[in-house]
Amino acid sequence: MRPIDPGRFSPPPGFSRTAEKLEAAGFEAWAVGGAIRDAYVAQIGSTPGVEPGWEDLTTNARPDDVMRLFRRTVPVGVSHGTVKVLDGDDGYEVTTFRRDVETDGRHARVAFADSIEEDLSRRDFTVNAIAWRPASDEVRDEWGGAEDIEDGILRAVGEPEARFREDYLRILRGFRFAGRFEWAVEPRTDEAMREAVDGLAGLSAERVREELLKVMADPKPSAALDLYADCGALGHWYPELLGLAADGDAWKSALGAVDAAPAQAANVRVASLLVCTSETPEGRAEAAESLLARLKFSNADRRRVARLARLYLPFVGALDSAAEHRRWLAAVGDAWEDLFELHFAVARAAGEARAERYLDATRERVREEREGNPALDLAGLAVKGDDLLALGMSPGPLVRLLLEELLEQVIEDPGRNERETLLEEARRLIEIGALAEASRPPDADD
Repeated sequence: MRPIDPGRFSPPPGFSRTAEKLEAAGFEAWAVGGAIRDAYVAQIGSTPGVEPGWEDLTTNARPDDVMRLFRRTVPVGVSHGTVKVLDGDDGYEVTTFRRDVETDGRHARVAFADSIEEDLSRRDFTVNAIAWRPASDEVRDEWGGAEDIEDGILRAVGEPEARFREDYLRILRGFRFAGRFEWAVEPRTDEAMREAVDGLAGLSAERVREELLKVMADPKPSAALDLYADCGALGHWYPELLGLAADGDAWKSALGAVDAAPAQAANVRVASLLVCTSETPEGRAEAAESLLARLKFSNADRRRVARLARLYLPFVGALDSAAEHRRWLAAVGDAWEDLFELHFAVARAAGEARAERYLDATRERVREEREGNPALDLAGLAVKGDDLLALGMSPGPLVRLLLEELLEQVIEDPGRNERETLLEEARRLIEIGALAEASRPPDADD
């Protein structure tokens, strides 16, 4: 096994300053967890890596010591030993060495520990139990994490069953790490994860949601999501996806679309799973609302994803008329770009180069229409409700009905969006009684 070379680590200056100040005050300061894991993955270049997040330090200093030592701090989790130290616009979470006293699968009651060894022994996976002390370049790897990284193995620290009983979220974290780095799960760890999967039901929605969002931000979410399905995790938090996962081809297509969607567009990636759950717009939207509500997504995100799922089909094409493109834009509003991303993702996943070219042509035509700034809603009309009241109409639903008819005419022919043109048309419709006729129930008597 090649040794870890700390000389190739590149923490930001603020991180180094924070560690140096702790050491100068007589405390130990260690970088641990994800930063060291990701830095070593990048160092050996054996699997797809991510930029290390140098945000966490662990120390034998107590929270009160840290807050006295640094001028700008935020007590983000003092009861668990964590204080955020601010350095310019950046922040670093400094956490006292800890050991678990009592756990229930959701929360842990911790006590402060005196050594880095105790702190590392409570961590979830060996790859996350490597520590580096910048002051001396000392590396602690008591659990063989570096070797597991080189071998592409995800292994629990110590007894796997105990690790997952302590916090069932570690199951989902394990799926994420294995998927992100394309690691094989060590057999005992895999067995323990499968046996403990029912414990996921007791987790908080917020923690499960944050795990999903981290997966969706990875370059290839499909690997982790496939583990969710394979290990039986979908039934506890994602029942809307069970039918999809049971259909191997459909599940493979959906996961391919997730991978093909932009990594920075979490809502599009989530929607790309949900558009395959139903053949009807209403069914897709219902699945989206149900899943996102269960995970306590914000109301804005719930509405956006449900809207994408509902509006996914019917779609427009390059050969449709300009009026049809405007009509579609009016129906989908500001979701139009995300809908194109959704369709591009599906086409890329299917390897349909011709479909991608057609989508490119369609998007260009739709963008041209959009840039022409046509009236697509009532706010863009050259006349308002007050203008119609001035023509003698009585306040009521017929006013809106007439505005909507005028808008439809303007979408068909943007050149008609002139005040006098629309007022003249409004007078004509009022005179012939078209609105009253349109507002009558189909079976109303004369």
